[in-house]
Amino acid sequence: MGKVVYTSEAKLFTWRQVLPWMILADLMRHRHLIATMTARDFRATYQASHFGLAWQVMLPLIMLAVFYLVFGRILGGRFSNAATEAPVDYALALFVGLGIFTFVSQNIGNAPSLITSNIGYVKSLSFPLELLSITSVLTSGLTLVISLGLTMIVMLLVKGYLHWSVVCLPLYVICAFLLSLGLSWGLSAIAVFIRDVAAIVAPVTLILMFMCPIFYPASMVPKQIKWVVDMNPIAVIIEDGRACLLYGVWPTPLSAGILFLVSLAVATVGYFIFMRSKAAFADVM
Repeated sequence: MGKVVYTSEAKLFTWRQVLPWMILADLMRHRHLIATMTARDFRATYQASHFGLAWQVMLPLIMLAVFYLVFGRILGGRFSNAATEAPVDYALALFVGLGIFTFVSQNIGNAPSLITSNIGYVKSLSFPLELLSITSVLTSGLTLVISLGLTMIVMLLVKGYLHWSVVCLPLYVICAFLLSLGLSWGLSAIAVFIRDVAAIVAPVTLILMFMCPIFYPASMVPKQIKWVVDMNPIAVIIEDGRACLLYGVWPTPLSAGILFLVSLAVATVGYFIFMRSKAAFADVM
């Protein structure tokens, strides 16, 4: 196979180009392409179905109804000992937690095949491969935003109000986006050279699911292993995001700031790994 020579931009990649504002400026140059690819992938999900994009609303509502019936009514699940907690409260808590985790895990699961399944893009000198992760995360992010929007609508219908702390929810969505993007960049690049990454991702994702407070509140975790949850940014996003949306708990500036910086660091490191590696993709594939 002949070697594909990338542009000088890929060869001269330096640490200055991974500064957050430099990454943002570089991505903004491709904003029209990002928007076009994201819209195409989002529409293609249900393009062949009769209801089309209506499934993006119908499926989350069906899942929420199942959570309410099975976990709320039949199993009697609870996230707190408050006498005022109703089955629908547990269903909403589970729905929000699972929705955020599904968003992150879906991008982790898709990452290993992003580059290896797009050989045509790899052989192109002009296509910016880093956009594949961007469009993948944005496409699944639209589903997350719809799910959270439906959660707020159900809260308004059931309880008649929303907590003012819901204004902090975009912060956790942004952190989930940055975290997913960094992991997608890093894993997709590594998977080109180490194909075993695809086999490892599935069990690791399953382990992560049980390490996150999705089916239970973080307060139930024994103090001896509480640090495992506290050190897991995905768990923090789920717990604190759910608290500000459903329970009116305002995040502390320190914890919110640390979470944002950690998420930004993951995105930056993932971008660095990807950009330093992409010049060799064509040779390996």
